[in-house]
Amino acid sequence: MRRMFVILTLLIATLTEATAQRHAMEDFRFGSYLLGGGMMRDALTLTHSLGDDYTPEALDTMRYLKGWTLYHNQRFAEAATTLSEVGSASPFYPKSSLFGAVCLLEEGDIVGAKSRLDLFAATAASEPYREFVAFEREGIALLEGNLEEYHHWREQIDIESFSFAEEQLRLDEIAAHRPRNLKPWVAGVASAVVPGLGQIYAGNVGEGVASFLAVGAFAALTATSWEKADTPLNWRTITYGTIGSLLYIGNIFGSVASVKIYYQNFQEINREAVMYSIHIPLRNIFD
Repeated sequence: MRRMFVILTLLIATLTEATAQRHAMEDFRFGSYLLGGGMMRDALTLTHSLGDDYTPEALDTMRYLKGWTLYHNQRFAEAATTLSEVGSASPFYPKSSLFGAVCLLEEGDIVGAKSRLDLFAATAASEPYREFVAFEREGIALLEGNLEEYHHWREQIDIESFSFAEEQLRLDEIAAHRPRNLKPWVAGVASAVVPGLGQIYAGNVGEGVASFLAVGAFAALTATSWEKADTPLNWRTITYGTIGSLLYIGNIFGSVASVKIYYQNFQEINREAVMYSIHIPLRNIFD
């Protein structure tokens, strides 16, 4: 009797596990179909709640699907958290790790992305993706502006055999393209000497010419009004002089700010180019 009870219990457990696995695969196929059809909200609804009826293997599959769905919906922080829960035994672990790091980068969490890649690199599952790990680390080094680290990771990639040589060459171009060596104080002094010259120094020729003409015009109006009235104490001279002074001071501060904006724009353009270059190889190999 006792033996029969044990056998029955094992049979029920086996059937329950098989049902859970089948249920997970059905959900996974349907979720993948929804994503492929662009039905993002429906896919999110499907993966919103992960039931307790899944086996550990099936739960990893559904966690991957949920993280992948969140990624497609650009909810990167949630996607990174969910993808980090996929176990190392899952066939989706490499993709979850590499894309999890990308999600953290999208959130500006460089330290977290590096940690995620280091954790993945320490597992046997990472061996076929060694160059992809190095490729992501290259991109991170560029985002940090660390060229020495970039070249360290670059040496670990064989450009002749690497599957995405085009993207690698794009990263090489980004690494080689450095910003101009501009100084905010130089721009300020230049505009103090000649209005608009600091803007031209920062690369904003049109704004520099406009500042020169505006300040020059009000300086001329102030001088003409003063000469005609034979005294600076008249409302026209005071008005023109005040406006001209404000424009002159604004042109100095504007020139200083334009250098800072130049560097911000340079970094943002580089960041978009790096992130774009990282996304393409991963999408090509896993999709």
